[in-house]
Amino acid sequence: MLNSSRKYWFDRNDDFDTQRRKKQRFLRNQKTGLDFEDEMFALHKSHQVLFITLNIKPCFRDDVNFRTMQKFRDDLFRRIKDARAYARERKRMGKPIQEHRRTILHDIRGLIWRQEYGEDGGSHHIHIVAFVSVRRRDHGSAHEDLGMEFVRIARGWGTFHHSARYRHSYRHKWGVATGYVHRDDDEKRYALRKLIGLYMAKVTQAPADRGESELFGVRHFD
Repeated sequence: MLNSSRKYWFDRNDDFDTQRRKKQRFLRNQKTGLDFEDEMFALHKSHQVLFITLNIKPCFRDDVNFRTMQKFRDDLFRRIKDARAYARERKRMGKPIQEHRRTILHDIRGLIWRQEYGEDGGSHHIHIVAFVSVRRRDHGSAHEDLGMEFVRIARGWGTFHHSARYRHSYRHKWGVATGYVHRDDDEKRYALRKLIGLYMAKVTQAPADRGESELFGVRHFD
């Protein structure tokens, strides 16, 4: 994996010290992301894995700066945390949430996120790899549900795209890294670890004035 990692941190316009710092940040992110993936499969034997990009509609991009996007991100994570806590409490009481009342937020066990600026004409966006309960049997609809949660949080300004829509393209980049993944499925887990250890760990497209803790992280919700 590391043999193909250079493009995810290297910029020929950077001086030597900047290149060194970027590579160090990339390697730290890579370790954090891959350790998290290991932990998620230690906790659960299988997941529905989602890969989604949360973006802003072109007509609203001038109204959304880094802090605005950060707030949308934090609001989404807060809602997931609250929904998971509610689901656990209902289960403890022996009154699980009725299926028709469950949302995608109740089923997200953990995620890896990266906030960036660039692509699509220059916009703030967030990449997410989410580990979801396998009660969600259709990862395509799970992607759509998560994307629509973001659209609502972003006051209708949000939009999204995901791996289920562009499965053929992503297959050629990393292999099939999303959908149902069992801990013993070496082929899918290798593809997933490439997605996490390369693309999600990258430090290109990062706003230069932001610390890495504002740009990359992992979240547990179990």
